[in-house]
Amino acid sequence: MPPTTDSIRAFLDYLSHEAAASPLTIETYQSDLRSFTTYAEERLGEPFVPSEGDLDLVRGWLSVKLDEGLKASTVGRCLTSVRSFYRHLLKTGQIKRNPIQALRPPKAARPLPVYVPTEDMEQMLSEEVDPTDWRAVRDHLILTMLYECGLRRSEIAGLRDQAVDTTERQLKVLGKGRKERIVPFGKGLAEEIEAWRHLRTSIFGTTESFFVSSKGTPMPPRAVYQVAHAALATVPNLSRRGAHVLRHTFATDMLNSGADLMLLRELMGHSSVSTTVRYTHTSFEQLKKLYAAHPRAARTPRDDRSDGD
Repeated sequence: MPPTTDSIRAFLDYLSHEAAASPLTIETYQSDLRSFTTYAEERLGEPFVPSEGDLDLVRGWLSVKLDEGLKASTVGRCLTSVRSFYRHLLKTGQIKRNPIQALRPPKAARPLPVYVPTEDMEQMLSEEVDPTDWRAVRDHLILTMLYECGLRRSEIAGLRDQAVDTTERQLKVLGKGRKERIVPFGKGLAEEIEAWRHLRTSIFGTTESFFVSSKGTPMPPRAVYQVAHAALATVPNLSRRGAHVLRHTFATDMLNSGADLMLLRELMGHSSVSTTVRYTHTSFEQLKKLYAAHPRAARTPRDDRSDGD
């Protein structure tokens, strides 16, 4: 097995067993490192062995990614994957210096979060579901929990049955960095959860995972994305359709209803409040649209009348 393959495998093992990275993170790192290695070997014309002189190689690979039309944020993630790999090589003594430690990702303007309008969200969740169709019941519950609890797709996929407490009406969610948080939910969702539990047990028996596939095995995050994507297909004017859109909708609607920013941060499992603050901009955009309906919203400056001080 080539040295680079050994190094990558050791790095991925480290992520899994010591860094406690999520399966989705490991899969992403593996894909990025495979892409970089392929580029390096095509450029060098020989098997690639990482070294302290790889700065130009990494720069070239990132340039190709930008030329392919990838977003700056995606290219930044690619750099993060490779930089972490080189950091591990340095830590394990395979190189003496990290050649890309100071390399900075391309700057990107962060777009405002995409959210589903309230009326579309209500219509989606109020659709009739056949209570005997396990897949329909499961998928509707996934959509409801994404929206009512603001979970990530990986958190939905990783939810254990024992972490869902309908008596206390709360979830124990394992988020990014394996940080646990408690997320409350309402009576309506508790009833829907128990209906799913009963149906799931009657078909698959007792399972450790709360959501399961057709084989009774845990649902992968990709399957959660597909459920959300299919449900959002009929919602107009969305630039993105996936599980995260429902998480964004949860945050936006919470703020529009007067939720405290710091409490919302806790509910969403954000490590920094700056991430949560992004949703205040979306909320303000909604307020501006509402104000546009005011009869004097479109008046010109000459229509102004002084009220005095």
